[in-house]
Amino acid sequence: MTPRAVDVGESVTQDAVLSVEGLQTFFFTEEGVVRAVDDVSFSVGAGRTLGIVGESGSGKSVANLSVLRLIPTPPGRIVAGHIRFDGHDLLKLPEREMRGIRGKRISMIFQDPMTSLNPYLRVSRQLTEVLEEHERMGRREARERAREMLAHVGIPQPERRIDHYPHEFSGGMRQRVMIAMALLCQPQVLIADEPTTALDVTIQAQILDLIRDLRDELGTAVILITHDLGVVAGMAHEVAVMYAGKVVEQAATEELFANPRHPYTLGLLESIPRLDRAQERLQPIPGRPPSLAALGAGCPFAVRCPYVLDRCHTHYPEFRTLGTKHRVACWADVSASA
Repeated sequence: MTPRAVDVGESVTQDAVLSVEGLQTFFFTEEGVVRAVDDVSFSVGAGRTLGIVGESGSGKSVANLSVLRLIPTPPGRIVAGHIRFDGHDLLKLPEREMRGIRGKRISMIFQDPMTSLNPYLRVSRQLTEVLEEHERMGRREARERAREMLAHVGIPQPERRIDHYPHEFSGGMRQRVMIAMALLCQPQVLIADEPTTALDVTIQAQILDLIRDLRDELGTAVILITHDLGVVAGMAHEVAVMYAGKVVEQAATEELFANPRHPYTLGLLESIPRLDRAQERLQPIPGRPPSLAALGAGCPFAVRCPYVLDRCHTHYPEFRTLGTKHRVACWADVSASA
């Protein structure tokens, strides 16, 4: 399937199921204000996958926890922006209405299933209470739906395994249980936060295939959060690259891989092992990400950037649109310099 570009930087896209606009989520700590997400915008359409990539601490997970309004307060707070879903701004909804959306219409696969699943409850109870809460099902009907979903995500002998505890499943099977839980109510949006972390490559491929198949079958909009561009290449239609709490580049996946225009994106791509360059040493990005509590006025990547200009230290670059819906926040012309 050939990716169709979606302008994730526009305020509202015509076919967007979920649209995030100018989101700012800060943490107010003793060390200062941590600008974890600072003026971030993206959107995703039905049956599409948006990949959000970046190093740990770049703001990927916080941005999507903000979508579900799961930021711990204090110290965190969503201070600005709009999150539009089904004609409503989620940031303005009462908490009672948000509880009806979480897990039912917008679901999330969390990064570590062992910390997301309750170790003291059987899987059957954890699945059925989702259906009892959101679909008002009776216990017997909810159990049958849960069993069917476990079978759907590839859990063998689901009628027996449904009564097991989380520790009785392997890492890959626990992740499948999390996916089953997230999809029980057939959500319109699925947020997958590093869904293949700590899994071996064979299980990783199976989990990604499962998410892809369910997306195509149900028409679910998927937001895939990862630091792995290899995963994004096989899954996403569009990509937003985050660094230090901001989106620095966004484009259709094929365009971004063929023609990266931000030095950070270029550095991420050059750090991926490739079979056609097996004899070459990987090129790591030098330095470390900056403290989000001590950001200056310029580009936060400037101290690590091989294309740095004088004004990079004093002025943050505005987004430029290059070609068809390829947007980048950078003063340098990386394609001309590379």
